[in-house]
Amino acid sequence: MIPGINSLEGAASGVFWAIVVPIFLVLNFFFTMFMLIWFSFPLNIILAAIVPVAVFVIFIKICLERFVNWWNLVIGESDFVWDVETGIKEYMDLINKKKKEDA
Repeated sequence: MIPGINSLEGAASGVFWAIVVPIFLVLNFFFTMFMLIWFSFPLNIILAAIVPVAVFVIFIKICLERFVNWWNLVIGESDFVWDVETGIKEYMDLINKKKKEDA
């Protein structure tokens, strides 16, 4: 299962982005250098690409989840009913009532 937004929410999200991610990136750099030096040609490229591809997949999943949440909030279905005829009728009644009060 790929982690999503729910695993990054809460009080620990600041610690995650400020401490864990930079440490992970530094360790990933050294891990990649080790993989490129230690193994022979075709295997070293494949092993060195595993972690960046996994990070990219998680990044895409989080971006898609955020986009879907934004879409549902802004453009998705709402409980508001657009009844224009009733709105115009109420507005006209209000204008007529105002005219009668002024006269």
